[in-house]
Amino acid sequence: MARTLNKVMLIGNVGRDPEIRYTPSGVPVASIRLATNEYSRDSEGQLQEYTEWHSIVAWRQLAEMAERLIQQGTKLYVEGRIRSRSYEDSSGTKRTSYEIIADSIIVLSGRKDATAPGEQASDSAEESTGGDVPF
Repeated sequence: MARTLNKVMLIGNVGRDPEIRYTPSGVPVASIRLATNEYSRDSEGQLQEYTEWHSIVAWRQLAEMAERLIQQGTKLYVEGRIRSRSYEDSSGTKRTSYEIIADSIIVLSGRKDATAPGEQASDSAEESTGGDVPF
């Protein structure tokens, strides 16, 4: 069997406060909109900025951390995997959306509690830990 890899690493800014919801069994889930920017020169040599919006989904401890620490404008490092979902819109058209399922989130700036940056969490973490950014 061939090995495959589905890994996403993003650094960007949160576009709006996370939306927190709970599954029927009480598991917290956070939805986060993250913007990343790219720059390139157009045909006249002018620098152009392009923004890509990513839908991030954080479960369990990551969702709890998002609720406590993340707000609009927060800079994040997110590691995870991409997942597609198919659905029908209100007019009956079949659509596909893509979201990043977060395995790890590191707050780089703009924390709600205004303490030192660097709090991180992973899906298996019991408590988030402080530390330096790993790059």
